[in-house]
Order: sequence, then structure tokens, then C-alpha cells
Amino acid sequence: MPVTTSHMPQSKRRIYLIVGIGLVVCVSALIYLLFSDARSVDWTVHYKGVGTGSSPRLVDLNRDGILDVVMGAGGAENQPTDTAVVALDGDTGRLLWHVAGRNQVVGSPLFYDVSGDGVPEVFIGGRTAELMAINGETGEVLWRFFPYDNAVNPADSGIYNFYNPQLIPDQDLDAKKDLLISNGGDYTVKAHDARRPAGKLMVISSGNGKILAEAEVPDGRETYLSVVKASLKNNGTQDIIFGTGGETMGGNLYRTTLNDVLKGDISGAVVLATAEHKGFIAPPALADLNGDGIYDIIVNSVDGRTMAINGDTDSLLWSVALPGTEIYSSPAIGYFNGDEVPDVFTNYSIGVWPMIKRSTQRMLDGKSGEVLATDTLGIFSYASPVVADFNNDGYDDVLMSVNSLIRLHLYNPNKNHISQLTVFDFQEDVTYQVGDTLFGSNVASTPWLGDADGDGKMEIVTSTIELNGQHNEIDLPTNLRVFHIETPYSVRKEIKWGSYMGSNFDGVFKKE
Repeated sequence: MPVTTSHMPQSKRRIYLIVGIGLVVCVSALIYLLFSDARSVDWTVHYKGVGTGSSPRLVDLNRDGILDVVMGAGGAENQPTDTAVVALDGDTGRLLWHVAGRNQVVGSPLFYDVSGDGVPEVFIGGRTAELMAINGETGEVLWRFFPYDNAVNPADSGIYNFYNPQLIPDQDLDAKKDLLISNGGDYTVKAHDARRPAGKLMVISSGNGKILAEAEVPDGRETYLSVVKASLKNNGTQDIIFGTGGETMGGNLYRTTLNDVLKGDISGAVVLATAEHKGFIAPPALADLNGDGIYDIIVNSVDGRTMAINGDTDSLLWSVALPGTEIYSSPAIGYFNGDEVPDVFTNYSIGVWPMIKRSTQRMLDGKSGEVLATDTLGIFSYASPVVADFNNDGYDDVLMSVNSLIRLHLYNPNKNHISQLTVFDFQEDVTYQVGDTLFGSNVASTPWLGDADGDGKMEIVTSTIELNGQHNEIDLPTNLRVFHIETPYSVRKEIKWGSYMGSNFDGVFKKE
């Protein structure tokens, strides 16, 4: 006969009662760990009708000595929004200002003071010709590349999506640096339709938003890649790295010069790499991998390859291919294996968009391309990894948003998205979580990490959005949450790769 508590001695019933209470407490604690915005998160903001495909970057806008958060946002794709760009007080999360837009602003901000008030302005781009300069202190829009209230479709004027800009020397003699930026990508063209408008590189006045020069890409293909600019050989020549192709269309990675862009003709650009069926979307990183004092180019192609290209000879240093994967994020650069050559970390998506269920990660020796570490964590994300030495052991570690699907209730088949900030420690061969488990999914927003308030401790700014169930419907993001997280980790050396495209937002990894 089965045993019931009514036939048990009182001592055993007390034990079962204690165990039962313990289980309830454990479950309650687990739920709190998963969904509490308290504890290590020192502030959180929540915008219900808004999502993001932009990465936060930080700058002091209100002159209080604490870096503030600026990022792009928006509602449903191709719909106007009053929250296209937001600036948040770095100390409290209070909204400093917000700016409306005709579409999602998916770019990340560039900061540069053109008003002369001592506070940098915000330059940021996005879908359907969104590119604007915003007064950093007041939120006033100084100029828009394409008028916000214009009923004309920007595509009719040959203008498409703007990506992340870079500063170049003054070109229109107004004593202000100007902007170099890529433009392309027509959302109205179906996935496998090769009839796509050619991308272009553009030089735009930072003072008034006027076009100073433009040049069409040599292969006539679309572009989604944010340009990277540097003097590769440190010889005064400004080299420009740009790319073409997309998720379903092949393309090329190129090197040209700023002078050729200014002349409006980049037909002589050097082909650095080619992808036959899928192109180059994520910005490359520049780092010296062979010790010759010249920046080499590290790039991911959508077809699952990570490549290093010699910046002196344009030849291939090494290539690592992972069949059955696609890559939508940029490589992260750091000193992971103890030698003097920077190494590479990349997150790969297993499958073919939109049927991507899982992610896998590789750490590659910067000198040879040898795979030194591998892991398989999380579901789809194209937010890029960032790098810092978390435990101050002299070796860099990687921080990445790892997304998962969990079932909240035993009898409810629906799953919910969660995001966990995960550190990859290659010396100890472990991964561990930083801060709370966050409700929602971080699909496309690279975290920022650094010392935002000057207290010698590391802070992290990250975000999540909610998607439709288990589907990657990034066209309809909602419930944007931005988290400012205090960590116990001391910052004892410069963090060089603490943001999307590095801590200086330019894709360049500089040695000590």
C-alpha cells in the first residue's frame, strides 16, 4: 500500500514539510534570479513599444563626469517612431532626450563636437536614409540628411540605409571634421532577387549634412558594411575598407583610399576577399597580426569564414571556415593566449537565416588562425563580443550576450527569451555569468563595457528586446530594456575592445 503522510510519524511529516518549503524557496529564488531587474543591475529603463538594432555607446552629455548612454531605437520596421534615438543619464537612467525618426535607427552613435559648446554632438544613421546630427546636450536635431516630414521615398533619390560613420579631415573648409559613411540596402527587394541597387560610399559635411563626395562600389552590388578607416602602413595614406553583398547575395571586401572616394571614383579598389554566394555584412577589425607594424584586416563573411588579410601585401594570412554556419557579427580582438600577437574571437550562427536555432563560438590564434578554444552557447544573436581582463590575470577574456529559450511554467508549452552576459575565460577554460539573467533577448545590440564613472570598477550597459515567441521576427521588436550593471571587477588596464567596433568605435585595435 502506498505510503501517505497521514500514516507517517510526526517527525517524518516535519521533514517533508521542511523539504517542501525548501523547494518552494529554491524555485522562488530561481524565478527571482531570472527575472528580477534588481541586485547587480543598478538601473533599468523599459520602453514598451520600442525595440533596437543599435549598440549603446557612452559619452558625457550633461557635464556631471559620468558617461551617459546613447543608442538608436524604433518600433516596427519601416514605421515612424518618436523614439528613434535616446540619450539616458548614465547615473540614473533618466531620459535626457529622445528624437523621432521615419524608421528604425539601427546604427550606433559617433560623437564629435561641432557646436563648440564643449559637449559632443551625436551623429547616427539608420534605415531609409535616416542620418542626423543631434545636439548632445539638448537633443535638438541640427540637421537631417533627408527631411523627416518629406513624403518622397528616399529610394527614389537613390538613398537607402546609412550605417556607422567615421570622421575624416575637414573637406568643406568649415574647420570641422567631416563624415565618411556607407549607404545601401533596399528592403523592398526580395531575398534572392539579384536586382539590387548598388551601394555607395559618401562624404558628408558634419556641419550641415550636405554631400561632399560619393562613389559607387566597383561591383555594383548592395552594401551593409560600416566602413573602417585607418592608415594601414602609418604612411599618411588614409585607407578605407568596405564591403558588398548580403545574406543571400555574394560580394567582395575591398581596400581603397580616401583620396579616391573624394574623387568619386573607387573603381580601382583592391579586392581583398570574395564571397560567391553570401557577402560581407559585419565591419572588419584592424590589428597587427604578424608584427610588421602594419594593420592587418580581420573579417567575417556571411558564409561562415573568418579571414585575416595582410595589410601590407593584401594576401591571405589565414582563413577558418565553419561549414553550416553564417556570421553576422564582427570579430572581437584581444590577447587571449599569452603571446604578443592579438587573437580573434567570433560567434557563428548554426543554420541558414531565418532557420537559425543555435550559436557556436571559436577563439582563434591571431598568428596562425589555429582554433584554440570552442564552445556552443545560446541561440541566435548577431550582437558582437567585447573584450576585457575580468580577473586581472594578464589575459583578456570575452564578454558576450548569450540568448536562451526557457519554459516558465511546467504545463505551458510556450517558451520565453532570456539573455545572460557570459564571460569566456580561456586560461581557466570556464564560462561564467556576470550580473542577473535578463528578461528578453539581445539579438543585435553589442554591450558596452568600461569604467563609466571613474571609480576604477567596470560597468556594463546592455539591452534586450522581446520577439514573437520562438521566431526571429526582428522586424517587430518590442519592450526595449536597457540595463546599467555595476560589476565587482577592477579596471587596471585600458579596455581596447569594449564596444561595437572597439572602444574607439573605429574598428582599430591598437597595441600597448
